[in-house]
Amino acid sequence: MTEPADKRDQRRTQILAAAKNVFAERGFHQASINDIIKRADIARGTFYLYFAGKDAVFESILDNAIDDLRGRIKPVQVGDGAQPPGVQLHENVTRVLVYVLGDRDLIQLVLNHGLGPDSPLSQRVDAFFAHVSDLIEASLRYGMEMKLVRECDAELVSQAALGSLRGAVRHLIRQDKPLDIPEIAKQLIDFALRGVVVPDRW
Repeated sequence: MTEPADKRDQRRTQILAAAKNVFAERGFHQASINDIIKRADIARGTFYLYFAGKDAVFESILDNAIDDLRGRIKPVQVGDGAQPPGVQLHENVTRVLVYVLGDRDLIQLVLNHGLGPDSPLSQRVDAFFAHVSDLIEASLRYGMEMKLVRECDAELVSQAALGSLRGAVRHLIRQDKPLDIPEIAKQLIDFALRGVVVPDRW
């Protein structure tokens, strides 16, 4: 008898969560399918009903993360009834940070994946960050079209923004104290929009 679709989705999510935890804890190369099976509390045959192996699980984790990030970024609206653009931007950045900082296993996986530079999976991680950069670049181009962002080299600036974000997240996940995510979002936006100088002093 075939499992209902919602049950299959739940099982797949269970395997992905277990794999992400194992990869973050042990590193991709040290982790085994047996580790994932034990963490997910499933039979080996069940694992292979959903995934061909470790590589397939790893790619699914990254694909899901991109989809989740896309779902948290809303186009800034202008016109009657719309919140000020700065408020909408703050909401977008806060949603992204809540997701990213709330999933330490994902961050450990993509920032400290420990794969060789020529590994296909290392290339897959690079592709993940290329997707994130594309999201930032698309937002910049949209902002320029809406006359909310000054004319700039969107490709270059998106890479700079991504580098800053990766550094900030790497710093934040090492903190033991509770994180004030709305305030962190404000600080990152202020840096992105205004830099660090006092304008009338330059």
